Formats: sequence, structure tokens, C-alpha cells
Amino acid sequence: MDSDVALPVVGGAGDQLSSLGDGVLGHILSFLPAAEAARAAALSRRWRHVFTAVHTVSFEEPGRPVPDDDDDDRGYWSPGYHPRVRRVVVRPSPLVNGVGAALLGRQRGGAAGAAALRALRVVFDEFDAGEYAWAVDGWLSHAVYQAGDELHIDLRLGRQPNCNREYALRSPGDDDLEPDDDSSSPSRSHPEDDEYVVPRTLFSCSVLRTLRLGLCWLDPPAAVALPCLDTLYLTGVTGPRAAVQRLVAGCPRLADLTLEACPKLTALSVPGTRLRRLALRCCHDLATVAADSPELQAFEYRGAVPRTSFLTTPGQCRITSCKLDFCGEEATGSSAMAGLRDLLHNLATATDLHIKSARLGAGVGHDVFSMAPWLPTFSNLRRLDLMGMAPDGDGAVAVVAAMTRILEQTPSLERLSLFFLPDPEPLEEEEEGGIYDLGYIDEEALHAVHKLRYDRYTVLAVPDIEIPCLRERMREINFVHYQGGMAQRTLAKFLLGNAVVVDDVCCVFAHGPLLIQTKLMEEIKGWAMNKSANVKFF
Repeated sequence: MDSDVALPVVGGAGDQLSSLGDGVLGHILSFLPAAEAARAAALSRRWRHVFTAVHTVSFEEPGRPVPDDDDDDRGYWSPGYHPRVRRVVVRPSPLVNGVGAALLGRQRGGAAGAAALRALRVVFDEFDAGEYAWAVDGWLSHAVYQAGDELHIDLRLGRQPNCNREYALRSPGDDDLEPDDDSSSPSRSHPEDDEYVVPRTLFSCSVLRTLRLGLCWLDPPAAVALPCLDTLYLTGVTGPRAAVQRLVAGCPRLADLTLEACPKLTALSVPGTRLRRLALRCCHDLATVAADSPELQAFEYRGAVPRTSFLTTPGQCRITSCKLDFCGEEATGSSAMAGLRDLLHNLATATDLHIKSARLGAGVGHDVFSMAPWLPTFSNLRRLDLMGMAPDGDGAVAVVAAMTRILEQTPSLERLSLFFLPDPEPLEEEEEGGIYDLGYIDEEALHAVHKLRYDRYTVLAVPDIEIPCLRERMREINFVHYQGGMAQRTLAKFLLGNAVVVDDVCCVFAHGPLLIQTKLMEEIKGWAMNKSANVKFF
């Protein structure tokens, strides 16, 4: 019987959904997690074998709850959860059993009646390769064998942060120092016992379209053959130094590439002319990137400020969307600023630009940008998002200088958003007779702490300069986590006092007393040059 032929509905015409064919019902159930889709078999006889038409098997292991209290070694966990107790007898993982049951359940109605597998998605919270590597090998083998015209695989074997670098400002006398790089890890040629090794047969699947791997050992063969792969997403993969490059080189149709926390990846070359999106996050050893595609439109980078000649693209490449996140300690040296200037020249065609760094503006006010080849002109930029700290004192001058220089090079800018990161907290000193106890925090004291401040007697030195984009093009200005520091107030006064045609102004305050918020609101309204602008506060 054809699986797309609807069976007659028994008991009237009230159930219109059951009158659909198995193929249509299977497609609908494929958007659900596999465990929920399988429960449809209990609805009625009509739905008993519908799961065989499901083309996507998806499982995700819930994350471990955060302890409610750490006063003792036992801890108090969220209701309904008890931490796992290690026993001599190893119990089968519910997730492993569920994936295996789902893949076999698709064949329950016979191999001829089962739909071709289109996607396999399995996300672990914790994975024991020594216990379950054989199961994952079987899933991948089954997926390749049961695939139809296309196959999408998402296999993440755990969750962990990609980077532990915290944003930090440098002391005034450390301008010529370069950020410390403590991300190096020893190179290994063989996997550890607890690492899962991706089978090499996966790298010769001719119908594989999407491949996402996380926290596993990657060692593809010398001749990778993935002619249809257009999306590749690697997170925390380890392996020989050239493993990632070998995999990328064997994907001629690659259009979307994301690499996260890939250690020992020092150079990357993306062949082919189809790449449209490239994201590089926390690959801290990466020194050079070459993308040969003239169709590259979106670029994302997270890491330290790169050196000069970091990114190489064809001359006809026009990147329109760009996101830069310079994590860790701010870079202030001349060589680092030269590398930032070189990177920005590759992104001068952007229409949407987001820059996050320890200091707001990423140090563009540095003297390096006042020398040739200068800061590039972003002629097409319409939206600019800047995120970082705006310290008071001498730091306020640097932040305003960076903002002024950026706005001078963005003649078509229409939307500006400033996200103010909180200043770092000073470390608590040790109490007499012991270490300061952070295990208990008084709730009332926590709510009493705030970052808002207002000093009506502070002199705000606003630069006497006219910015064309503020006078002619700027339509929207946003301030997020506004605290009322001298640098933030100076920026707000400068921007609002020159934004003649602005239509919308939005300010989101940091937590603090209503009295201080009211003073800051009145001040911002008074600075607005365009009194008819829609000014909103949150």
C-alpha cells in the first residue's frame, strides 16, 4: 500500500487530520522531538505506523540544573532532580536508548514503507565515549544507509563554554603591551580515552548537506568527498593540526562555515566560490584566513584583535553584515591597532556592523588610525552597534574620541546603538581571620546595590565638531544599560545635541533608584536637539 494514500476515517468526519496521508503526517511530526512524535502512535490505529513516515529524528538531553545553594558539599538541587550517583553497575542512558528505539521504530512497518531519513539531531549534556561510542557509530551508519536525496546531521556530545576570557581594561601605563595569550594547549596526535572519534565513512557521504559536530575527535581521511555539503558547524573539535583544513578543503559547495573553539587551528583556507557566511569564534591560535568566494556576505569573529593580513578576500567581495567580538583584555598596542585597522578595511562594504570589546569603540581613537592608511570610510553602513565599557576620567576622552572618529567615517549611518558593559567589580578583601565568605548574599543588600549615579556639577566636555551623519541621516539612537557616568553622559550629550533629524531615542537604565533615573531622564530630554523626537525610557 502506498504510504501517502489516506485510510478511511472511522467514526465521522470530525478528525480531519487523520484523513491526511502518511507522508503528510510524517512530515508534520518531523518538526517535533522524536519522543513526542512517537507518542502519536498511541492516538488510534490510524496513527500506529505513522512514525515510519517521520524523516527527522531529534533528541536533546536536558542540561543539569544549577544548585540552589552551595552551603555544604551535598548542595540543594532544583525540585524533582537528584544528582547522579556513581555506582558499580552502569545503567543504560535514556537518551542512548531513545535514539536507538526511534531509528528502529521507523522500520517497524517494513523497510519498504519507511521514509528516507532526512535529518538526525542528537545533543548530549554529558557523553561517555567509553560506554556509548559503539551506539553513536551505529546511529551514523544507519543514517547514511537510510538517507535519501539529502542528509543533515547534528551531533553534539556535550555543552561547555567556548571561551573563558573576561573583558578587562588595561592600566594607563600598559598601552604598549600586548594581551597575554594563555589559550595554548599541547598538540596531540591521538585521541584521549574519553573522546569520541568520528568515523571516517561519514566524510564520504555524497548526500550530506549539513554537518554539525561538537566535542569530538576529528581525523578525516586525506581525500574527503562531500560534494553536496553546504553547511559545516564545528564546536570544540580536536584532532591533528590539519584535520579541520582537510575537511573544509573537501567541501567544494560550502556556503556556511562556523568554527568555534577549535584548538591548534593556525591557518584556514576556504576554497570554492559559494561561501556566503563565515563565523570564527574563539579559535585563538588562528593567524590567517583566506576566503576565495566573491559571494561572501556575512562575517563573524570572536577572539583577540587579529594581526595584520588576518583576513584575505577577493577584491570583488562585498561583506554586508559583520559582527566583531574582541574578548579578553583590551588591546592597546600599536601593532594590535594596526591589525584592527587592516581588518576594518576588509569590512568597509558592510551595511550592518556590530563591535564588542572591553572598551567602547575598540580603541579606534588610537593614534594609529590617524595615520595612513587611516580608518576606512563605511559608505554603505546603515546600522552600527557598539558594546563595551565607558570608564570615567581619562577613559572618557578616549571613548568620545573613538566615537567621533567612527561617526566621521560613516556618512550614511541611520541607526546607532550603544550597549554599556558594567565596569569590573573590585575584589573583596579577606576578612580578619579568614577568607571573605561569598556563600551567603543578603537579598535586601543585593537590591540596594546599583550602578546609577548622577552629579549635576560634573563638567561634560563635548567636542565642538559637526558630524554629517548626525545632522543629515541619523534616525534612531539607543542607549542600553545607561548608568549616568561621566563618559556615558558626555556621549549622550554629544550625540543628542547634534542629531537634528533623529526620530526615535531609547534609553534603558541600569538598575537603580527612581530619583536618579528621573534626573537622568530630564537631562537627556534637555539635550535632544530635535524636540519632536520620540524619547522612550525603560
